[in-house]
Amino acid sequence: MVNITFPTVTVPRNLINDTLQVLNKTREGPVTIPNAPVIPPWLQHALLSLYMALLVLSILLIAHYVFYARHARSDPQGPAGAPAEVPLSIIIPVKNEKPETVAEAVKRLGALQCPRAEVLIVSDDPPDVFEEVRRAVEALGMPNVKVLRRPTPRGYKGVALNWAAERAEGDVLVFLDVDSVPPPDMCQRARAVGEREILFLGWDGYAPVKTPVAQLQLFLYKYLLLHVAILGRHNTGHPVFALGSGIAVRREFFREVGGFCNCTADDYDISMKAYLHGGRVAYAPGPPVYVEVPAGYDAFKKQYARWTYNSAYLLAVYGAEIFKLKMPLAHRLSVFLNVATHPLMILTTFSIMLAGVAMGYMGIILPPLHILILQLALGVAALMQSYYVYKLAARDGYSFPAVAGRLITSGALLLALSPYLTLYVLMGLLKRRIRWHVTPKGLASVAGRLGLYELGLAAALAALLAYALYISNWVLASSAAFLILAVLHALARVAIPSSQLGRG
Repeated sequence: MVNITFPTVTVPRNLINDTLQVLNKTREGPVTIPNAPVIPPWLQHALLSLYMALLVLSILLIAHYVFYARHARSDPQGPAGAPAEVPLSIIIPVKNEKPETVAEAVKRLGALQCPRAEVLIVSDDPPDVFEEVRRAVEALGMPNVKVLRRPTPRGYKGVALNWAAERAEGDVLVFLDVDSVPPPDMCQRARAVGEREILFLGWDGYAPVKTPVAQLQLFLYKYLLLHVAILGRHNTGHPVFALGSGIAVRREFFREVGGFCNCTADDYDISMKAYLHGGRVAYAPGPPVYVEVPAGYDAFKKQYARWTYNSAYLLAVYGAEIFKLKMPLAHRLSVFLNVATHPLMILTTFSIMLAGVAMGYMGIILPPLHILILQLALGVAALMQSYYVYKLAARDGYSFPAVAGRLITSGALLLALSPYLTLYVLMGLLKRRIRWHVTPKGLASVAGRLGLYELGLAAALAALLAYALYISNWVLASSAAFLILAVLHALARVAIPSSQLGRG
């Protein structure tokens, strides 16, 4: 028998008593440093109330992801499919794409088992560029492929898709991006679309250039998007939203809902219109559509800004309609959180950053007890999210520290970009139009560099730290130092190394 002796840990009684006394003070209000600046009580109360509301929203967002992560069981079996005789039209929009890129997309479709299907390439390029694309496609010798050009290429991508849909011959329309890799059974699953539904084939990512920002996105696409946001919602029977590539819909229902909008949020918009017209969006389990993730930090930042704007725009257009949908309250709440996830994440992250700075300026060491409890609940919720994401990623060999590290890096990147992205949230909520930027492909996506925004943010935080040290406010200095470390972590681990290839 082996005797095991545990070390004796002695906690000074005074330390316990002092801690309990400090915590007891938080029942009456915040605990501040002695030289804290004088703040009107009403302003302090307002800021703490706002901070509390932001904590509640953050907990709600994480909790809904935890709920779906618990139900993210993968089902490789899709629907049986409809008869192959159902005519199919696959529509691919292109603009500013290389002819070789378009030809590769057509080759991928040619490798599928897809009888009675036509492929329509709709181009918004100038005539000379369009001719190069047309010649590259015609050189493949595939008779079921047509390359069309809109005479007046105006409006966003959705308008081009509607124009092509009017010229399509198929009873089922499939919309695909030029960089997407379709699953082998795409046509079979697409033909199974119901009369009054939009069928979504699911998304996962691929990256021809393995930069840190690409690797991070591949992780998030697989475990937070595909497994949690799509599979988790599908498995619980909650409403799903289609994304911009891998959508199938019957021609009649497409016309009934009015097609795509003339906006950048065309995929979420048509999903909302399907629900408002008494239809639904259905996820077809099986191999997903693989979409290219931007490998460069600048390309990622612009794409994420557009996605953030899209969700905010949809909230402005349909916010009042969501809770009028004829579905259970839990489903309506799911629709709201699906649409509002990006704007809420951005606004809460940015506002919590500002609230932390404001509390630091007020010299608050400990907030009131109810806020302390919410902060603890937020930490527990974040740990639960990490655990359930780890359970999904462990099947592919990820360790818990690796999963937690990726989630921490993702959070730091979100924190660093939150002021920039907040501007796009506000533009979306105000329904201000933005310019569509075609996401560059391959090595072209790493051509961007860190810009004035990153330099300005670093300079502003450094100035805040210097000011805090000047006025001897160590609480504010600690807040500023934490923000600087988070931003530097995101830039050093993701942004800077993801832009190195662009220096050539």
